[in-house]
Amino acid sequence: MTVGMQIAGTDPADVRGILHSAPAFTVIPEDVDLGSIAKDLAGDHVSAPSGDVAGLERVVAEAKAKGHDMNFVVLEQAQPNFTYYRDIATALQKQTGGTVVVFGPDTVGTASDDFSRVQLEQAQDNLTVSQPATGAQQMLDRMTEQTQIPWTVVTLVLVAVVAVGAVVARVLQVRRRRAAAPSGATSSEASAAVSGGVGTEDRDTPPTA
Repeated sequence: MTVGMQIAGTDPADVRGILHSAPAFTVIPEDVDLGSIAKDLAGDHVSAPSGDVAGLERVVAEAKAKGHDMNFVVLEQAQPNFTYYRDIATALQKQTGGTVVVFGPDTVGTASDDFSRVQLEQAQDNLTVSQPATGAQQMLDRMTEQTQIPWTVVTLVLVAVVAVGAVVARVLQVRRRRAAAPSGATSSEASAAVSGGVGTEDRDTPPTA
């Protein structure tokens, strides 16, 4: 396999891995011919056994109609580590752009500059990996449904709700203060009146012998 770092004692020319921010190093198995796969993708965005090509091409066309460039790769040989599929997708995506989905016999790997990692991971959940065309359609449907959420509108609505809530809270606070003010004044006046009454009565009462 090829890893994205130089190993002591090896010829740098033999180390052809491609660095990527996540993961930090990609691992490309030696039995995976990236050059051949990239050529296939350059034609119809599909590199797969003949039985899967037609179904995957339909998904590619649907994605294109929705404004997304998608590339699908089907590997018949299972890889020893599930992370290799993502590494392969990452390496290919640097050449193709858009979104690359690599199907294996038991898992899938993805890379994209169109959809977020969160969207990709959510779309991969419970994916029909054993049937690449079906799995590809599931991924496209799930990711495009996520992108249809008007996040700008949602954000503006939340900001408006928070602002209205703050105004209402302020109004209620002011009303409570105003409601409490007369009650306090009345109590003070009553106390003053009682004190004044007692003082007057004391002054008008003649001293006892």
